[in-house]
Order: sequence, then C-alpha cells, then structure tokens
Amino acid sequence: MVTGKTPGKLLVRLTAAIGKHFSPREVILRSDGKIKYVRLSTRSQLAGIALLGGIAVLTLATSIGLAVQQVNQHGRDIAVREAEGAYTGLLAEVAVYFDQFKDSTEGLDDDEAYLLGLSGENAGIRDGLRSIATQIEGPAPLDHAQNAIRDVKADPLRDKLRESLKNRLLAFDGDLKKIAARNQSLTNQITELKSEIRSIESDRQRMAVERSELTALLDQSRTNNSELVGQVADLNSRLGSLQRDHAAATEKVASLTARVESLEGELTVAQAENADLTRQVAQTQMALSTVISQRNMLQLGRADLARTVDDLREKVAAVQESQANFVASVTERTRNSLDEMEKTVAMTGLSVEQLLSVAEQKVGKGGPFLPLPAPGADETEQKLLENVATLDDEVARWEKLQVVLRSVPLAAPVDHYYISSGFGSRVDPFNGKRARHEGLDLVGSLRSDVLATAPGTIIHAGWRGNYGRMVEIDHGMGIVTRYAHLDSVSVKVGDVVGYRQLVGKLGSSGRSSGPHVHYEVLYNDKPLDPMGFLKAGRYVFKG
Repeated sequence: MVTGKTPGKLLVRLTAAIGKHFSPREVILRSDGKIKYVRLSTRSQLAGIALLGGIAVLTLATSIGLAVQQVNQHGRDIAVREAEGAYTGLLAEVAVYFDQFKDSTEGLDDDEAYLLGLSGENAGIRDGLRSIATQIEGPAPLDHAQNAIRDVKADPLRDKLRESLKNRLLAFDGDLKKIAARNQSLTNQITELKSEIRSIESDRQRMAVERSELTALLDQSRTNNSELVGQVADLNSRLGSLQRDHAAATEKVASLTARVESLEGELTVAQAENADLTRQVAQTQMALSTVISQRNMLQLGRADLARTVDDLREKVAAVQESQANFVASVTERTRNSLDEMEKTVAMTGLSVEQLLSVAEQKVGKGGPFLPLPAPGADETEQKLLENVATLDDEVARWEKLQVVLRSVPLAAPVDHYYISSGFGSRVDPFNGKRARHEGLDLVGSLRSDVLATAPGTIIHAGWRGNYGRMVEIDHGMGIVTRYAHLDSVSVKVGDVVGYRQLVGKLGSSGRSSGPHVHYEVLYNDKPLDPMGFLKAGRYVFKG
C-alpha cells in the first residue's frame, strides 16, 4: 500500500542523491599572493550534464530523420520506375495499334482507296486520324492510309464496304483518343513525379547540409567538453598543489616554533656563558690586584700581564657584541610573527588589547633574572641587557597571543558549502519582511559533518525554539559559537571538544527553509560577523 508520504520521501531521496553526487564545489585559485574561490553549484553541474545529453539526443534524432527520409526517397524512386515502365508499355501498345491499322489499309485495292478519297466524310475521318496520330508519334503513321484511299471512283456497289471501313476507322479513332488521354495522364504523372523527385533531391541536399552542420556542432561540443574536462583536471591539480602548500606552511610554522624554542635555549646558554665570563673578569681583576701588590717582585712580568688583561677585555666585549646582535635578530623575528598574529586577530573584528588583557591572567610568569645595567657599564654590555629585556617582553606578548588564537574560531564548520544568507539586514525567507540576521547560513549536503571551529566546552546541546537542534560552544575569553538547524547532535553539555571535532549533522530543523547550518560567533554576548573570522582563517593558512 502506497501512502501519501511516498512522493515526499522519494523527493527527499532524490534530493539527497543529487546533493551527494553533485554537491557544490569550491575551487581555490591563488595568484600573486591572492586567493580566489570559484564555486561550482549543483545547478551549474546539472545544467552542463543536461546540455551534453541534449546535444546527444538531438544528434540521434537527426540521424533517425535522415534514415526515414532516405527510405521514403527509395519508395518514390520505385514508384517512378514503375510509372516509366507503364508509359513504355503504353507506347508499345500504340505501336501495335498502328501496325494493325497498316495491315488493314494494305488490303484495300486501288478502287476502294479512290472511293474513300472521293468521300467528304472519309476526308474528315482521315483528318481526325492524322490529328490523333500526330499527338502520339507525328503524321507519318497515317501516310499509308491516305495513299490507300485516294482516287477511288464513286460506285454504289461499294457503299457497303465504305460503311464498314468508316465504322472501323471510327472505332480506331476512339481507341486512339483513349490512348492519347492515357498517354497525357501518364505524362502528367511523370511530370509530377519528376517535380517531386527534384523536391526530394532538394530536401536531401538541405538535410545533408543540416547533418554536416549538426556533425560540426557535435564535434565542437565534444571539443568544448574535452576542454572543460581539461580545465576541471587543471583546477583539481591546482587544488592539490594548494593543499600541499598549506601542509608545507603548517610544517614551516611548526619548524619556526621549534627554532624559537631552540634559540631561547641558546640564549639561556649564552647568558650562562656571559655570567662565567663576568666571573672570569672579576677573577682576572683580583689577580691583577695581587700582581700590582707584588709589582716590586714581578716588575719584569707586569707588561705581559697588562697585555693579557687587555686581550681578555676585548674578548668579553666581542662576546657581548655578538650576543647583543643575536638577541636583536631573535627579537625582530618575534616581532614579525607578532605582527602577523595581531593582524589575524584584528581581521575578526575583536580587540587585540582586550583579548591580551584577558589572556595575561592565563599565562604563567617567570624567566631568568636580568638586572638593569650598572652605572658605568660599557656601551656593549648596556646594549646586550636592553636587547634581552626587549626580547623578553616580545616573547611574553607572543605567548599571550598564542592563548588568544587557540580560542578564536578561524575555520568554517563544514568542509563544503556556499553562503545563502549573510550577516546583518536581510529579507526574511518566510514573511518577506526586513529582519536582522546574526550569523551566516552555510548551505551544504544533508547530514554532512558539522565540526567545531575551535577548542571549547559544550554549554548547550539540544532543541532551542526557532534554532531547532543547536550546539553552543564556549571557547573561553568571552567567545561563543553556535551551530543551529542540525539534523542530529553528537555531543552533550559539559563535553570538551577539540578543533574540527564532530558536533552534529547538517539538517533543516526549526525555522528553516532547507538544509543548511546557521553559524554564529558571539563575543561577550554580542554577535559578530563570522565572515571576518573566515577571512582571518584564510589569511593564516594562505601559505
């Protein structure tokens, strides 16, 4: 038994199948440091396939039409040949009648011919025969009859013979008229058939031209299809290259992070070496004092000892200069990394300084004791200590920004989507009135994965009014994300989720006109435009 819901279920299954095989695709193109996105929607993919199918059907229909016309033409050719055969048979029949007429006239003697020649009625018969014969083959066939009946003497005894001949000629005249009428009818039919043949030949030529044009169009369509296939392959290749570039960039970031940690270790070692050198200088100065107190006994070695002290001081200065340059280089690199991180946060619309003030409470404090330059310290030592202090400040700010970035959602909640409704004012899809829209509507395949855009804690998981099935994640620092209109929920309140962890399936629950996920980003309970976060994420992973 088929219920009324069956067509709806079939429609849903058909829509799901189309969405699965022809889901919207986004091709990433990178040129001169800029990233562009080319979106291939489900409708454009279906239109391309429908165009190729229409061309194939049109070509098949044209070929069938040409075959049918060729069959009809063959039938007309057979009819023409049959008409020509009938016409040839009619001419042969007329020739037989003339032969019979010749035989009948040859049997007359000269007197009968003379008698017929004197008769005015026979003269009219002769003229009628000549006229009918002329319509068939010309005047030649009646010449024998004329010669046979001229110069015949009037004789009452011959009246009976004349009457008999007159009847025969009248009968033959009727037969000739019938033959002439039939000949004219066949001639008209042949003329009509020839005209129809010419028309068919013209149609055949026109159809041949159309067929060549359609063949050229099909070849062009195949060429265009090949070009499109090549372009799609090229775009897929570019997409793979961009993905590889993204992976390489991620590895590069990890490598730079490890290098910074290594440089910090080297800095600690250099500081320890600097302390050792300072102690060595102090010991050398003590030794110098001892030498000076004993100068009376070591007068000869004083000059050598002075040179040794000068050499040690130059070495200490060189080491301090090298350490100061190294610290300045590390500081510059750290500052560049900070600029990129701050620019990323600023693109989201968040205040960098407010987030840093919150993150400062979560970052532990410590590090080596770096005293201020002592009064009278030389320029190299003062420069080294100032550079180390600056680096310590930059590293502390870098650590706080790392805490901030771990809480900022910079990715989209679905892998494949297109935006059907943006943030801000819009026309309501149900009542057509202007309304405020506090998020983005990301359209994707039904029951596709919805992922967390940053680590956090689940604070809501279930039904919420017009939102339908919704998941709400607290990422800390006042940042909250919402994922609404879900088909199903995969988490519960209190769960701690990681970046890109599954939280539910894309659906159309609640006040929704079709499968999509309503995505919101809130900061201190104030909605922000999620597009800024998506752009910031693209900037971070641009490679």
